[in-house]
Amino acid sequence: MEPLDHFPGTHIKIKEQSDLYFGGTAYLGLQTNPSFQKCYKENIDRYGTHYGASRNANVQIAIYAEAEQKLKEITASQAAITLSSGYLAGQILAAFFSDSDYTLFYTRESHSALYQKKIPAYASFGELRLALEKHLSTKESTPVIFMDTLENPEASYPEFDALRDLPLSECILVADDSHGFGVMGKEGTGAYPILTQFKPKDLLVCFSMGKAIGIPAGAVAGSKRMINQLAKSEIYGAASPASPAGLATFVQSLVLIWEKNQQLKGLTEYFLALLEQKHVFRFIPGQPAFAYKDLGLTEYLRRQNVLVTHFHYPNEQSEPTSRIVLTAAHSKAEISHLAQLINQYFHGH
Repeated sequence: MEPLDHFPGTHIKIKEQSDLYFGGTAYLGLQTNPSFQKCYKENIDRYGTHYGASRNANVQIAIYAEAEQKLKEITASQAAITLSSGYLAGQILAAFFSDSDYTLFYTRESHSALYQKKIPAYASFGELRLALEKHLSTKESTPVIFMDTLENPEASYPEFDALRDLPLSECILVADDSHGFGVMGKEGTGAYPILTQFKPKDLLVCFSMGKAIGIPAGAVAGSKRMINQLAKSEIYGAASPASPAGLATFVQSLVLIWEKNQQLKGLTEYFLALLEQKHVFRFIPGQPAFAYKDLGLTEYLRRQNVLVTHFHYPNEQSEPTSRIVLTAAHSKAEISHLAQLINQYFHGH
C-alpha cells in the first residue's frame, strides 16, 4: 500500500478509490473533528506550534499545571505530570526504577516503552506470584511490577482478578493504560481508580494522550510523593515537554471528549449487537478494538473496500497484528455495513 498524503479518518483515499477504514488508534475521532481542530488551531495561535524549553526553566507556562490538575481529577489520583509522548511517559518510569533499590518484574504484553533493557516477562501471573514471594523472602530491593491494563488477557480488566493473589502491599505497581485512558472506565477515567483499590505499595499509571484524546502528549498519574520525584528526574528536566497548544485544547475540550466517549460506547454496543460470530474476536467489553487471527477475513474485507489494522507489531519478527477498531467518528451506517460483511464472510459469503 502506498503512503498516504492525508490523515486516515473513517475513509482512506487510495488513488481514485475511497475505502472504509477501521484501524489505528484514533478512538474518539478527535483528530478530524471540526470543533476540536478549530480549538487546536486557536491554541496554536496563542501558544505556538512547539515549546522546546525545559519544564524546569525560569519561564513557566501556566497551561501545564492546569492540564495536570485536570488529569489528576479525571484519574482520581493525587498528582499527575505530562510529557511529550506516551512512550516517554513509560520510559521515565523504566529509567526511574532501574537502580539497585528496585527489582523489575514484567508481565506478558508489557509495551516496549516500559523497558530500559530486555528483561524476560513472566508467562503467567502464577509464575509472577512465586517469583515475587521468593524475592521478598530473600532480597531487600523493592519489587516493581510492570503491566498493561488491557493487552494481557490474563489480567482480566476491569476486575483484575490476577492481581488479587500478588503481594501488592509490598510492591510498586506500574500500569500502562495507553489504550484505556479516555475510552475505558467511567467516563473515560481509565484504570487508575480500579487499580488503586488493590492498595499496592505505590501505584503509577502511564498513558498516551494521543490515542483517545488526539494530542501529542503522554502522562503519568500517581501519588504526590512519586510524581514529585519523577519531576526531579533528568529525563523530565532535559526532555522537551508536550505542546502547550495540545494541552490547552485538551483542557478546553473536556465536554466534547466526554460526549465522544459516550458516543463511542454506544457505537461499540451497536456493533456487538449486530455481530453474529463474537467468539472469533478477542476483545474486552467496552473496548472498541477487536483482535482476530483469521487472515482470510482481512483479505475478504479488503476486497470489499474495507481496510483494518494488519501488520507485524512491534517489529518484523512479531506475529501479524489484526484488529478492527471502531471510532466515535464512524457512523452507524458504516458500522452496520462492517458487521454485515463480517457476518457474510462467516456464512461463506
